[in-house]
Amino acid sequence: MNTPRAGKGRTSRGWAAAGVLLLLLAWHVAARQLGPLLMATPWEALCAIGPLVSSDRFFAHAGLSLMRIGVGVLAGASIGFTLGVLAGHSTRLRGLIEPLRWLLMALPPVVVVVLAMLWFGLGSPMVVFITTLMMAPGMYVNTVKGMLHVDRQLVEMTHVYRYGAWLRLRHLYLPALSAPLLAALLIATCGGVRLVVMAEVLGAENGVGYALANARSTFDTAELFAWVLLILGLVAMLEFALLQPLQRRLGRWMEPSHA
Repeated sequence: MNTPRAGKGRTSRGWAAAGVLLLLLAWHVAARQLGPLLMATPWEALCAIGPLVSSDRFFAHAGLSLMRIGVGVLAGASIGFTLGVLAGHSTRLRGLIEPLRWLLMALPPVVVVVLAMLWFGLGSPMVVFITTLMMAPGMYVNTVKGMLHVDRQLVEMTHVYRYGAWLRLRHLYLPALSAPLLAALLIATCGGVRLVVMAEVLGAENGVGYALANARSTFDTAELFAWVLLILGLVAMLEFALLQPLQRRLGRWMEPSHA
């Protein structure tokens, strides 16, 4: 017997599929209007994926970009989470970090790219630095908000029962922080992909962004949009194959604590 929730889920997926078809249609119409030198059609971009993936340069560029995304997002999320947990316990530390948090969130990413190019030159250190610096504030803000919403009575209870730092983190803070942290991690992952590609376009000698810049300079719009489709596929894989299963697993893990 179908439940209302299952029916709503199928309806939502149906509308999502319709939205994808509308985007593809708009893309096709725009490509026809602009011409092949400015925009490839969806079919041309799709046909260009095969030759691109089979070339040696694809794995070289994609491997470097994946490494930079992984290191940058992991470093930024770890720094933001650690500082957020500490700031959630200390009003003084929270006030000390707040100006830096505001500065990093208000600073345009292009400015950070330019400065990083001056400090680190071209290459992976520059790209990883930019990604880490831009990802940490979002994770920090979500962690601090989650910490401040934890029930103070539960915190006092963990002290009464002499819970250590790890037990408090495992049984109190992580369940309370799971929802905001997963949302922040999703934003950080998608944003990390965009930042890495942008940094590579502006100032790297390899990577997916560098390949995009080369395709643009040679007016190879089919290859350019093939890279775009592959980037979108990567983001979709990270969200639907990694982050959403993690969210469901954490949801099941939290259920006993709410029983």
